[in-house]
Amino acid sequence: MSIEFRLFRIPIRIHLWFWLMALWLWTVNSEEGWAGLLIWVVVVFQGILMHELGHALVGRAFGRQPRIELIALGGLTWWEQSEPMSPARSLVVSAAGPAVGIFIGSLALVLMDVLRVPDPSLARYAFRSLIFVNLGWGLLNLLPVLPLDGGNIVASLMELLAPSRGRLFACYVSFAVIGLLLAVTVNFKQYPATILLFLLAFSTYQAFRAERQRDTSSQAPEGTSPQSLVQQAFEALERGDGQAVVRAASELVAKADATSELDEAFHLLAWGRLINGEPGEAHQALTSMSGDRAADPALEGAVLVELGKPDAAVPLLEAARERGGDFAEAYYQRALREKST
Repeated sequence: MSIEFRLFRIPIRIHLWFWLMALWLWTVNSEEGWAGLLIWVVVVFQGILMHELGHALVGRAFGRQPRIELIALGGLTWWEQSEPMSPARSLVVSAAGPAVGIFIGSLALVLMDVLRVPDPSLARYAFRSLIFVNLGWGLLNLLPVLPLDGGNIVASLMELLAPSRGRLFACYVSFAVIGLLLAVTVNFKQYPATILLFLLAFSTYQAFRAERQRDTSSQAPEGTSPQSLVQQAFEALERGDGQAVVRAASELVAKADATSELDEAFHLLAWGRLINGEPGEAHQALTSMSGDRAADPALEGAVLVELGKPDAAVPLLEAARERGGDFAEAYYQRALREKST
């Protein structure tokens, strides 16, 4: 269950888990009763949305088509286009989100002092929440840890110096900073922060694995034909090896000479991303196809289910079920269940 709307012509989707996480955070440090809860939820919504709009609007200025999703642990801005931005532009986009939050939080801090907001009061609580969510999250997000914006800024800087291995070096920086912060939080018994750092360490590890695989594939001998790459991708798909599918499909994208080959590459890339649990990237791959070839309805429907859009997925999966197969049937039943909730 989610809420969808547009702001500044940017599609925005708010997942149920976003509201539940905001509620949980309020219960950890609740104040001012139900009125305080309403203030807190509004402030968290404002803070995360403004942060993501900072990314999205700057990205759109660089020619991107942004989409925003508010999820359990914050927000996510992603692009319809699959090709990467230059390191310099990526750096500016990454910095834009924290910059918006720091500006709003700093402004709230100044206004609270200038207006001499009484303490205790609901107004004081609202100002403190604005400062904590905007300024606090903005500064925290600048930590040089992936996948935070600070980690992406470091990655962009590294890519300017070493284009092929910049993000890999950023992973090493991220591991070092996480290790240091883990020692500090354990020493001071700040266990909620320790749990957060473990989650960040896992995300960094995933990024590290992806970069190592990309680095390995880039060093593979050239001369592999597109037909051979398609065969490799299908063999990996049968094994359920999403990483191998992505490697072969990514190489095929670079080598494709015809529209049909490029469509095949993006179609296989979408399968690999779906297997790897990356529905957003899978959707980007499907939207990169020329339109001359229709996507497999089972694949397209499964991606939509994973993106939380069961209503759009059901007709596609109904068509796929007619061909048979457990994959389409399983996703069809899941789409029906999620549609009814």
